[in-house]
Amino acid sequence: MSTRLAKQGRLIDRSKQIEFTFNGKRMQGYAGDSLASALLANDQMMMGRSFKYHRPRGVVASGSEEPNALMQLGTGDRYEPNQRATTTELFSGLTAQSQNHWPSLEFDVLSINNKLSRFLTAGFYYKMFIHPRPLWKHVYEPIIRKSAGLGAAPDAELKDADTYEHFYFFADVVVVGGGVAGLQSAKAAAASGAKVLVLEQNSYWGGRAPVDGGTIDGETPEVWVEKTLAELREMKNVTLRDRCMASGVYDHGYVLGYERLTDHVPGQGGPRHRLWRIRAKQIITASGAIERPLSFAGNDVPGVMLAASMRDYVVNWGVNPGQKVVVATNNDDAYRTALALHEAGVEVVRVVDARDTGGGALMEAVREKGIRVELGRAIAKVKDGPRVTKVAICAQNGEGGAQEEIEADAVAMSGGWSPVVHLWSHCGGKLNWDKENAFFRPDPARPPLGDNGAGFVIATGSANGNLGLGAVLEDAAAAGAQAGEAAGFPAKTVAASKGISEDESLMEPVWLMPAKADIKL
Repeated sequence: MSTRLAKQGRLIDRSKQIEFTFNGKRMQGYAGDSLASALLANDQMMMGRSFKYHRPRGVVASGSEEPNALMQLGTGDRYEPNQRATTTELFSGLTAQSQNHWPSLEFDVLSINNKLSRFLTAGFYYKMFIHPRPLWKHVYEPIIRKSAGLGAAPDAELKDADTYEHFYFFADVVVVGGGVAGLQSAKAAAASGAKVLVLEQNSYWGGRAPVDGGTIDGETPEVWVEKTLAELREMKNVTLRDRCMASGVYDHGYVLGYERLTDHVPGQGGPRHRLWRIRAKQIITASGAIERPLSFAGNDVPGVMLAASMRDYVVNWGVNPGQKVVVATNNDDAYRTALALHEAGVEVVRVVDARDTGGGALMEAVREKGIRVELGRAIAKVKDGPRVTKVAICAQNGEGGAQEEIEADAVAMSGGWSPVVHLWSHCGGKLNWDKENAFFRPDPARPPLGDNGAGFVIATGSANGNLGLGAVLEDAAAAGAQAGEAAGFPAKTVAASKGISEDESLMEPVWLMPAKADIKL
């Protein structure tokens, strides 16, 4: 069964069909698909099993934050375990296998652990496997070794078929992230004459902006991204690298970059990966923000996804995540997902907003589409199984029990956003708690310090806690100008592009749905 949408899919090329296999089953996708989007397009919702209880697991996110969809890729001397389906680009002949089950993904013997979970509490094994001692060597240890770990280790006797390389690179300013914040800051830094290197871990540029909408200088974010990329490519002092992730920031302006050269076209020759050893005078982290999940019973069932990631699958890859979707949120951004799903022809059966006061313009836009919005409500439980089948709705305060059960096959959840601050913190940058937005954000007064006692890392955009499109672009332009000047080049002010997006009401720091009570479905 195909769940591919007819019109959406800005990143895929429908003229180039690609065949691949998953657990020995032949499937088809398109050029531009990730393995995760191609599996979802083939209605493969379950992609693995959890480690201890072997519960069914499906894709939750759309990028490098994905915790569940870990695959064994390739065979023989190109076999590699524990690779994220969300960051694996689809290519012809790709061979993928799910992990942590036996004998099959659909029928897993060790799923009995889920039924026995009350007896398999944390630490039970320390007491259980002590006696009788003779059973350890011949019974307990072989079973534990067979079930431990995720994925099978590669054959030690086989030599890796690929080659790898590393080299050194020097830049005045390194920009981490190729979203609109990264591109705007790179443009501002390059205008000062600084040598700029931009690293983007995905195969596409622009980050979330083309999916989330709004306008930049009166145009769509996608058009603005293409124009800005064209300008940067014309600058001789700018180097752009996609499929290249900044994996660490260290003392003395040392940055490590990990570039995937031929993962998407294996066997074409040349090195597979490249390690960049970079020395920079200034580093700008424009790494964006990641969406937080909500905690409710059954939020690990296949079909429950982060709201923004579900939006990604619809807009970027033209994949229908379900026929009937429930959206659960504590903030306005999830309403964008409801609108995107509605526009794609997917039925949004309910938006459940934990806030008693609800949202702003985005909520009203959803209501105008005829979508039912309930305020002060929560998901009590998602029915367990290989995928979502029913959702119980209750009051967020937990009063009244499970008041309503509705049919649904997917849930989009959003618990707010958190800036990606690991590179800022990696070299000693300190954080402040933003009570209004309920996240930690970089403290500009306490940055990572270089040899001269001055800061050498600048956080910008969503990574700096700015969530509105206009604020992101203004902050990025200022960061680029600041980095260029700090790197020793003449100060030059570059006007920030004007970004306009819908105003959002304050999120409510809801971590648990419902806030109390044990509700059974």
